[in-house]
Amino acid sequence: MIKDPVIALENVWFSYDSIPVIEDANLAIAKGDLVTIVGPNGGGKTTLLKLILGILSPNRGTIRVFGEAPGRVSSRIGYVPQHRRFDPRFPVNVLDVVLMGRVERSFGGFYRKKDRNAALEALEEVGLIGKQDSPFAALSGGERQRVLIARALVSSRELLLFDEPTSHLDSLAAEKLYDLFRTLNETMTIVFVSHDVGLVTQVARKVVCVNRRVLIHPTSDLTGEILSDIYGGGVALVRHNHCCTEAGHAAPGTKITD
Repeated sequence: MIKDPVIALENVWFSYDSIPVIEDANLAIAKGDLVTIVGPNGGGKTTLLKLILGILSPNRGTIRVFGEAPGRVSSRIGYVPQHRRFDPRFPVNVLDVVLMGRVERSFGGFYRKKDRNAALEALEEVGLIGKQDSPFAALSGGERQRVLIARALVSSRELLLFDEPTSHLDSLAAEKLYDLFRTLNETMTIVFVSHDVGLVTQVARKVVCVNRRVLIHPTSDLTGEILSDIYGGGVALVRHNHCCTEAGHAAPGTKITD
């Protein structure tokens, strides 16, 4: 039993137009945890994140974040949604993007010196100090993702939620991003959605499996049998370390999709 969990779901049900997406979910995530959410497309992963954020409300059951209804603690939560296409001609630099995370604190739409200092500190935390004046469009995919993380960090968040943060990154950029997660996890709780089961088992301490049902496992307990049950069969767990097993080895970044 987790005492004072950061995230707690009790008997949560959610449907879109009477079609169940989340069924009787019970979940507790402790302060300081590093957790990944996996499951097939359409299984409810993004819906689960939106319920935790308070963007959606359950049909039944209760959700608490920091012991409160999600909407009452939004200032303590940072969220990086799935990568979206953007217009490369839009004239915005890196610092401008990060400062968007301070909009709720700005006065009359104007950023103060402390807002800019906070943005620079966030860029330093994600390893991009010196890039603040660079056009956002000129960055690599991995760098853009780090800028968006800095935007989420800039208001002193305690919980970070990510929806498939590596979906448009190559395996090397993904591994660097996960290294950043480990560093950030020293001071905050992190929950992220991923299809890259083989890689995230080396990063996360717990895995939340979502396919209408919501089940949480220690990473060490995740087996091919559990994944087969979640994804519907025909799935093998490949751990991406640097030594081959008797069963062989797959290239880093191998992804599991339904």
